[in-house]
Amino acid sequence: MPRYKAVISYDGSAFYGFALQKHKPSVLGALRAGFARVGIRGEILGASRTDKGVHSTGQVISFESRHFEDSHTLQNLLNAKLYPHIAVRRLERVNEDFHPRFHALWRAYRFLLSSHAPSPFQSVYVSYEKIGDRALFQSALSMFKGKHNFALFKKNGSFTQDSIRDIFRIFSYQHKGLDIVYIKGNGFLRSQVRLMVGAALSVSRGELSLESLQEQIQAKKRHYNFPISPNGLYLCGVGY
Repeated sequence: MPRYKAVISYDGSAFYGFALQKHKPSVLGALRAGFARVGIRGEILGASRTDKGVHSTGQVISFESRHFEDSHTLQNLLNAKLYPHIAVRRLERVNEDFHPRFHALWRAYRFLLSSHAPSPFQSVYVSYEKIGDRALFQSALSMFKGKHNFALFKKNGSFTQDSIRDIFRIFSYQHKGLDIVYIKGNGFLRSQVRLMVGAALSVSRGELSLESLQEQIQAKKRHYNFPISPNGLYLCGVGY
């Protein structure tokens, strides 16, 4: 059966995360419902399980369908059924063995931060966080680069067999009055990005020393344990 790869965007504020939830709306649940309305009822696979409130501009999913030969027509039909919280940005045929999660080489996130309280119309799309010394903030972020055991940078109660992840790029920049953090790595633990950026912000405000941050990155001692708001966090790309 033909397999498709789709790059999708979604408004994370409408869902309790990507994965299916009992009695709560999820991205995967909405995808299943929308796909069923065009006759597609098979398994839908995703590249990343984003948390509650986390948005996406570059999530990758795959699915099978024998009903449509024209990808453009299928994309338009799906977008009509998934509106307004999910949109298919790109759709293409792929090999039948393609797996969006296991074949991914990297994932990238952008975190949109505002030092000023956003308007009610922006508050679910930007995280309201005070930044202190921006040079210190950048220094703290750079400490995460490379391969580390991030066991102390994951949400309590989340189980993973391996907590080692490799961060390829991490930096911040300013754009249109916002501070934006870009992070690219081979994978991320649950709430890892929110904990990493939160710790770097704490360093910038003088609440956490670079030495203590280094100790936590080395998985020796936990000094910081407060995932910041997911509102401004976007999964922006997955690479293969």
